[in-house]
Amino acid sequence: FKCPKGYIMDKDNFEFESEKPESSKSKMTPAENAALAHIPASVLKELLHPPFRKRHPFVFWVGAIISMIIVASAFGFALSKKDVFAQRERIALVTISGPIADPSPTLSWLRRVEGNAGVKGLLVRIDSPGGGAAASQEIYHALERFAAKMPVAVSMGSTAASGGLMVAMAGHRIFANPSTVTGSIGVRMDIPQIQDLMSKLGIGQETLVTAPFKDAASYRKPLTPQDRAYLQGVIMDMHRQFVEIVAKGRKMTYEKAEKLADGKIFTGQQAMDLGLIDAMGGFDDALLWLAKQTGIPANRKLVMKPQARGGIVENLLDLFLGNDEESARLFELIREKAALPAFYF
Repeated sequence: FKCPKGYIMDKDNFEFESEKPESSKSKMTPAENAALAHIPASVLKELLHPPFRKRHPFVFWVGAIISMIIVASAFGFALSKKDVFAQRERIALVTISGPIADPSPTLSWLRRVEGNAGVKGLLVRIDSPGGGAAASQEIYHALERFAAKMPVAVSMGSTAASGGLMVAMAGHRIFANPSTVTGSIGVRMDIPQIQDLMSKLGIGQETLVTAPFKDAASYRKPLTPQDRAYLQGVIMDMHRQFVEIVAKGRKMTYEKAEKLADGKIFTGQQAMDLGLIDAMGGFDDALLWLAKQTGIPANRKLVMKPQARGGIVENLLDLFLGNDEESARLFELIREKAALPAFYF
C-alpha cells in the first residue's frame, strides 16, 4: 500500500488525514475517504520500517568509520609513494635491521633509489647480528655499486656484527657508538641432528645418492671425518671471501684483516682502535657527514622507504594476528635453520 502524497498518519486509529488546508478538505471524494479508512497492521509495519542506520546505529557508524579509515590509509600510502622522490637533491635512507634472511625488500628499495637522479647520498642504518651468508653478500654488493656513484655513510646501531659488519664495509665512512657490538668476522654452518629423536619415534629414512658427498651434512646421521673435512673446506672459502671484503672496505692488507677474523665481537670503541670503523657517533653524526659531502642540508627530509602497511586498521590486525614483518623474517630464518644445513655470517 502506497500512501498518496499529501497525507499523514493518525497515530491513534491508523487513519490518514489530508495535509491540505481546511478549505480544501471538503473536496475529497467519498471513494478517496473509503480507501484511506484503515491500514492493516502488517502493511503499517512495512510502511514504517526504519532504515538500517536507525535500526542498528552502532553497527552503521562503526562500519562507516572503518571504511573511512581504510580509504584514508590507502590514499595516504598512494600519496607517500607518489611523493617519495618529489623533492630533488636529497639523501636516501636504507635500514638493515634484524636477522638478514631475505634481501629482496632491501634490494628492491635500493634499485628504486638508484634509478632517481635526485638522490646524491646514501645513509645506511644497521642494527643486525648478521644472517644468511649469500643474503649478506647480496646487500653488500648492492651498496658497493652505490658507493661507486655517491657518498655512502654507515651508522651502526646496537649491533652490526658478522653479516651486519659485512654490509657496513661498503660505506665510505662508518660511525658506531662506543657500546655498539660489531666484529664477529667468520662463517658458521649449522647442521641439525635429529637421528636420536627419529630412532625413539621409530622413524627411519634411506637415501640413495650418486656420489658419496651428495648426502653430506644430512640431519639423520653424524658427520664422517671425510664429510667434516669437505664441509670445513667450503666454509673456509666463504671465510676467505668475508676477509677479502673487510680488507677491501677498510683498506687494509688481507693479513691484517685475517688477524681480526677469529669470530670475536668488539665494542664500537675497540673496533675503532682496530680500524674496523672510522668514528664514534650515531645516526645524526653520519647524516651530518653526508650533508657536508653532498652539500644537501642535514635538516632536509630523507628519502625513506614507504610503508606498505601502517594504517590504523593494518596495525590493529598486526596486533591481533602477529603479522609483523621482522617477526616473519626471524621465523623464516629459524624455520630454514631447523630444516636444512645453512651457512651464516
